[in-house]
Amino acid sequence: MKRGICCLVLALSIGLVACTSKSGGTGPLTYEGPYRVELGVGQALPGTEVRYLGVGPQGARVRIDGQEVIRLAGDSIEAETRPHPTLSLRYTLRVYAYDERALHAIGTLRAELQEAQPRSAPLPPEAVARFTAPVNYRVPKGGVIPGTTIVFLGKEEGRARLGGLSGYPYRNVGDSILWTGQIHPLVYLNATFRVLLIEDAWLTVVGTAEVWLPGL
Repeated sequence: MKRGICCLVLALSIGLVACTSKSGGTGPLTYEGPYRVELGVGQALPGTEVRYLGVGPQGARVRIDGQEVIRLAGDSIEAETRPHPTLSLRYTLRVYAYDERALHAIGTLRAELQEAQPRSAPLPPEAVARFTAPVNYRVPKGGVIPGTTIVFLGKEEGRARLGGLSGYPYRNVGDSILWTGQIHPLVYLNATFRVLLIEDAWLTVVGTAEVWLPGL
């Protein structure tokens, strides 16, 4: 029987906290957004050794760092992992329910990528973990929107001219820019940007990046 429903509001509040990504240039790409997970008995948090062992007399049995611990609704589950030399993940979660079949947790997932190499590609059929992060970028003329192949070529007749994407190259303020591709051996991105400001030397976009992690 599920326990701790009273902590759901608290957990949801935690889970909706997300950081805006402003990575650019040659530095790391960072995405952080709400993440919700259901772990069946014996199942591990994607890419980690944090594992749900089932319900015990006192609460949910969870193995963390090789040791068993009891977790109740409202308790934290945190984990950091590096599934690839250039990819690190950090889970910051709270248990909101558990029963004999599964443990449910909600919070945030943060992914940091070094040496991203974006290329246009379709999304994989499924992902082991997936979350959506807010993004906010100010791109110089001749620069690339981080995590994509889209280049800001400049302002022409009040519109932004873009390269590195198929089809019509111009966008007005308020228009959308879509991009889907692979940015890392273990990471795909499905991004939706909205043009916020067009200047002679800069393009400002905001939006969301849906991060797919199929290979953890």
